[in-house]
Amino acid sequence: MDGIKGPLKAQALVGMATPEKPLPLTQDVKAAAQQFEALLVQEMLKSMWSTVPKQGMLSGSYEEGMYRDMLNEALAQSISEGQGMGIKDIILRDINALSKNK
Repeated sequence: MDGIKGPLKAQALVGMATPEKPLPLTQDVKAAAQQFEALLVQEMLKSMWSTVPKQGMLSGSYEEGMYRDMLNEALAQSISEGQGMGIKDIILRDINALSKNK
């Protein structure tokens, strides 16, 4: 599974879980939870920026939008790699509970 990346890797891991063999909390599962949290944070930042009026220094140009998207991605990745917002912890807790119930 080392050749599979991103969401496909998470799907492959979920497909491995059976009632006889619960899903192990591996680094792959933790990485998938972290990536999911980063995606949610990035979408939250994108929504927040959409409320800012585009006037004065914030012209709303194409270049500004590209820079803002890169900034949002970097911020989201940094937040999720650190303590985060707790989303990845909730995901890991739920996966752990599901694997114990099976």
